[in-house]
Amino acid sequence: MSVPLSYSSKANQIARILIQVGLLTLFWWIGSVLQQFFHAPVSGAVIGLFMVLIGLLTGIFKLEWIKTGSDFILGELVLFFIPCMVGLVKYKNLLVTEGWELVLSVVIGTICVMVITAFSVYFGFKIEEKLKNLHRTSHHIHQAGE
Repeated sequence: MSVPLSYSSKANQIARILIQVGLLTLFWWIGSVLQQFFHAPVSGAVIGLFMVLIGLLTGIFKLEWIKTGSDFILGELVLFFIPCMVGLVKYKNLLVTEGWELVLSVVIGTICVMVITAFSVYFGFKIEEKLKNLHRTSHHIHQAGE
């Protein structure tokens, strides 16, 4: 009895997600080890993300190796905020007396993240466009030399 293709492809998709999330977790862990070893003022997760970025930019590994896993993590991101909501419910009195500070922090933080993300995407597209033009130019020069 053979397994239907949909079950096989679903199993492959789950395996791919698990492997890619594991790879991203490995970079997070390595970043945390480096942060503790060097007593860096930056989070280990941020160090791990920079390692991933450097790996992608230098071509050490390909986006396809982590894209499915990172898409899964982003899709389930809301689950990571559940402990925060439980904490807010638990400390309702603190929220009532000093909630404006929390709201202000969240609003300012969100604006900062949105602005930085917008600039990052903008400059990322600019870099990608320049690299494509450079590749096209070098390809045309190579063909003209033959």
